[in-house]
Amino acid sequence: MPRTPDFDDLVGVDVPAKERERLRRVHDLLVQADQPPELSPELDAVPWPDEALAPLSLRRRTRERRHSWLGWAAVAAAIALTAFIIGEGRGTQSSSFQAVAKRAMHGTALAPGAKATIAVGARGRDGNWPMLVDVVDLPPAGDGGYYDLWLSRDGKPIALCGSFNTGARSHETIVRLSAAYSFSGITGWIVTREAPGTKTRQVVMTT
Repeated sequence: MPRTPDFDDLVGVDVPAKERERLRRVHDLLVQADQPPELSPELDAVPWPDEALAPLSLRRRTRERRHSWLGWAAVAAAIALTAFIIGEGRGTQSSSFQAVAKRAMHGTALAPGAKATIAVGARGRDGNWPMLVDVVDLPPAGDGGYYDLWLSRDGKPIALCGSFNTGARSHETIVRLSAAYSFSGITGWIVTREAPGTKTRQVVMTT
């Protein structure tokens, strides 16, 4: 009988707790998944090409008995791929974005515990300034609302840089936005909370 791959051997011990829990769920689902249905003995005798069986999710009896270990190899590969993708995603956020300037934001009385960092990249050939916005402890807007990031002058919104949401269970939200405007005359940034059906902007964060 093939040995079920050990989760710790596949993932290692240096994976953050949240990602480890996610990978554990993937591992358990793959291990518990049913095997693909077998061909009947009559059909199994027909030399069907593999590409004809694959769309039907069928497998050959003899191949499964002879290479049953390949199923567990697929489980190991899936877990390893998931870990690689998560690792690459974390690395991309920190390594692929080169900031030329940074500004810190703090919450207003409407969100006193919130804070954020705005990293501005070099202006592209298309005239846009890329921005990586790292928001921490900003509660969800609620009731179908959302947040807008604005370039501001003297605390008043001047140009919209983009919209975003935050999650109810997420401590941190990282979004990529951009500014297509000149920074001339701009004194900072503000974040406003927008609610459907209302025209009142609530300033929840500012630089």
